[in-house]
Amino acid sequence: MMENALRILHVVDQLDRGETATMILNVYRNIDRNKVQFDFLTMMEGEFDEEVRRLGGHLYRISSLNEVGWKEYQKSLRQFFKGHRFYIVMHCHLDQLNTFPLIEAKRVGIPVRIAHSHNTGAEENSQQKWLYSLSGTLVTVFATDYFACSIEAAKWLFKHKAKQTSIIHNALDLDQISISASVRKQVREALKVKQHDFVIGHAGALSQQKNHAFLLDLFVGFRRRIPQTKLILIGDGSLKGAITERIKQYRLQDFVEVIDWKGNADKWIHAFDVVVYPSLHDGFPTSLVKTQYAGIPILASDRISEEIDLGNELIEFIPLHDKARWLESIHAIYEKQYRKPTDITILKKKGLDIQTVARQTEETYLELRDQGI
Repeated sequence: MMENALRILHVVDQLDRGETATMILNVYRNIDRNKVQFDFLTMMEGEFDEEVRRLGGHLYRISSLNEVGWKEYQKSLRQFFKGHRFYIVMHCHLDQLNTFPLIEAKRVGIPVRIAHSHNTGAEENSQQKWLYSLSGTLVTVFATDYFACSIEAAKWLFKHKAKQTSIIHNALDLDQISISASVRKQVREALKVKQHDFVIGHAGALSQQKNHAFLLDLFVGFRRRIPQTKLILIGDGSLKGAITERIKQYRLQDFVEVIDWKGNADKWIHAFDVVVYPSLHDGFPTSLVKTQYAGIPILASDRISEEIDLGNELIEFIPLHDKARWLESIHAIYEKQYRKPTDITILKKKGLDIQTVARQTEETYLELRDQGI
């Protein structure tokens, strides 16, 4: 690490395998760390903490809002920023809760305060929904700059400031994604999937947002038509126990596989015949980019931004209320059983190559630093 590297303070819940942390780490691995370094303020221990330290980043930790309540949380943030007012650029990844660290950063004079929107909605059952909503309305008051993973994510969080937002898609390391018939054969054998089995898949956090309860209901309904159907869920999260329990209640243990994120989770995608993604809200899920790259058809909730469509006629967006249409569309894909890989040049043209995004992000940070000094 060079002493003159610009240090960016990222504020994020946890460095896990979720969309947000994965995006940040992908950029971090590919920037010129002699010019730009990343430090992190987190609320929980994360899987990538050690990698951050190896790459030269500093890690700080405070208790989360849910652990200590908003008064103690705000107090902890105030104490932290009083001791770390030397940052020129801070970058918040907490969606509606960005306001809390932004207030304290402004209080101590940090000149560049980036708010980043990674979503198009919030969890509806939050006990502190009023606090999230109020905080969300104040984000644009305390931020100096706005980033979002999609146009819809910008509109959701920044409202009338959406047109001033820099759109940074959740990019991928395209060199690390392989498409191969032999990989498909290998992973299906590992999962004990028979040749005539039809596999419905989903890769994403096991959280309310991803709507696994609806997905399981669809699976039960479709198995009545096509008994040789299996469901594979890739991910981890707060609802893992509840989802596993529901699988037992439905007596689906022999037909549903839940695979943890750890290891090379991307390889399991190749076992899928269709991806069903009924999110209640979503920003720019990279698993759907990977799925299109592999040529696997997708049925997605119409609450997901259509920016995720790479134009290869692989995605159909369906309203959540129309369960019959979901089932008919799954059946139509079962009848056709097709794959249509997306050319890598399309992903690069759409700004989904991590080397390009990392270089652009690095340049943006340096420009913001010069404006903030």
